[in-house]
Amino acid sequence: MIALPLQRLTSYRRAALAAVLIALAQQPAWAADFQIDGLKLDFGAVVIAVPKIDVKGSALEREAFVSLFNGSTGESAVSRMSKLNAAEISAPELTIEQSIGPQKQVTRYRDVRFSDVKDGKIARGTAASGTITATLPTSGRPATPPSAGGALGDAAKAIAGGASAGPTSISGQLLRTSFEALDLKHMARVLTEKAQPGVTEAMLPVFGRFEQDGYTLDMGAAGKMSLGKTTGRGFAARVGDEPLGEVITRLMAMSEAQAKAAKEPGAKPPSLKSEEDRRMGLSLLSLYDNFSYGSGEARDMAMTIVTPATPSAKSETVDMKIARIAFGEDAPAKSGFAVEGLQFAAGGAKGQIDSLSHSGFAIGSVLSELKALLAKPDAEFDTIDFRKFIPTIGTLRLDGLSVDVPQPGKPGQPASAPLKVGLKTFELKAGEQLNGVPTSLGLTIDNLLAPVTEASGNPAARDLIAMGYRMLDVSAKIDLAWEAARNELAIRAISLGGAGMGKLEAKGTLGNVTKDLFSSDLALAQVAALGATARLVEAKLQNQGLFEKLLDNEARKAKRKPEDLRREYAMMASLGLAAILGPSDAAKTLTAAVSRFVAKPGTLTVQASAKSGSGLGLADVITLTDPTEIFDKIDLKANAE
Repeated sequence: MIALPLQRLTSYRRAALAAVLIALAQQPAWAADFQIDGLKLDFGAVVIAVPKIDVKGSALEREAFVSLFNGSTGESAVSRMSKLNAAEISAPELTIEQSIGPQKQVTRYRDVRFSDVKDGKIARGTAASGTITATLPTSGRPATPPSAGGALGDAAKAIAGGASAGPTSISGQLLRTSFEALDLKHMARVLTEKAQPGVTEAMLPVFGRFEQDGYTLDMGAAGKMSLGKTTGRGFAARVGDEPLGEVITRLMAMSEAQAKAAKEPGAKPPSLKSEEDRRMGLSLLSLYDNFSYGSGEARDMAMTIVTPATPSAKSETVDMKIARIAFGEDAPAKSGFAVEGLQFAAGGAKGQIDSLSHSGFAIGSVLSELKALLAKPDAEFDTIDFRKFIPTIGTLRLDGLSVDVPQPGKPGQPASAPLKVGLKTFELKAGEQLNGVPTSLGLTIDNLLAPVTEASGNPAARDLIAMGYRMLDVSAKIDLAWEAARNELAIRAISLGGAGMGKLEAKGTLGNVTKDLFSSDLALAQVAALGATARLVEAKLQNQGLFEKLLDNEARKAKRKPEDLRREYAMMASLGLAAILGPSDAAKTLTAAVSRFVAKPGTLTVQASAKSGSGLGLADVITLTDPTEIFDKIDLKANAE
């Protein structure tokens, strides 16, 4: 057999669990208590065994209840599920055994109990504990095993690529697992039914709440992994255009066929040219609209992975911890996804990220475009507007990044201090998008820390070190917004600065910026860009120590006094700018302000506005016969403090 990847095995396991629950469906007419011994369901690759089941408050006698496991009765899963009523269904142990090619996994749940089951809905369900054992293939990329609450799936991804020359064994312990308000009847509908043509079914809850108290995994030579409490709520699904069970079956069959074909000599990667592949692609894309993952979090993940040795590299240990992973309303922004308290270490390097999150991100429009593309077998890629495949960006934010990297020591000298890199905040925020392009954009970088290292052939680094800058601390900001009603692009802020150095800030307004700028027609967008006009520009330069250090460094190299150089630079600024800018009043104002700033660096502010109400366009600039004529078209203010 061909070893299946994680997604296929996971689907087997989930389908098998659904089959167990569906098989227990019935409607009580009177209360009966009984026991079922030695129940075994064989689905080929998946075998489910329950040594003993206790049923209390059932409407059926034992024989009638057992007959529900016979799938050839002709009664639909949905019908059987709607009859599921019982005060309690329990089992001391439930075992799921999977054998896919060279891979085998056994999962045992202990003290399984469903309470207050009515009309196919389980009010409460628990499994007190569980164990997992698995063996991965002996060579190549391992076929990743199915997950119990994500456990083995995470582990298999961690050791992808092979951990050793021999088979990798995994064993683990599952703590208490529980759920509330599990709707088995609706699950059966999603798996076995399809919506009527042209009808969009309602999104209904699959379960109200899910909790798993944690798990631990021992991956042998590959390392160890553990996870604390995981919670989820509000997972919902709708009946789609195709039964989910059929989609999963076709996906597994296609995946097996492609895996087998890939082993043939001269195999080519799969394409979407065949009708079968296109249909499968449309089915998978449709699944996105049929599920809502609700909200939840996972805490205290810890992972130690041992990378395999290669001829060119020795084995290394990678440690990683995550304090919290959250999504939906449990994320800080009440939507999206967040990772908090990430720590990592490998090869002597270590680092951490306080928080990494996104909100407002959406790919629904992208998937709609992909579905439309797949529905057109003869679509020409040269005519496709790829901007339609840009997702809704939303907000991406990173807080508290720090990394320490060891430096190789020189022979006979003490070890050098590690290089440190840090970032306080990075945020990219995109507003409403027009043809895939954001109509507003905000970028914030706060306290980006980068070391200045000595290197031969880099005079800039030598000068920075000579001026006392061993660590650069840089911040930047961009804030732009298109105002459709006024056809203006507001440059609210553009800034760049370094701690102990200086800061440059600018803002302004561009006029005649129409929606054609966002057109998918490149020629039309270029014409719109060339038609934009500058109405107002304001710039501010603040000296925060860089000028004095630069002057001292240049004086040291020239073996002169800093004050002598300062007077020389001020004179050069005054005479040079006067010669370049001309004799206009605006030119004189700018020259005087710059000269004062050079003589006594503080804050230089320059503001320019177009005299024409429509602004200053490109055509106005390129028709100038003398660059100094620009001062005839603008009102200029300049000041140095």
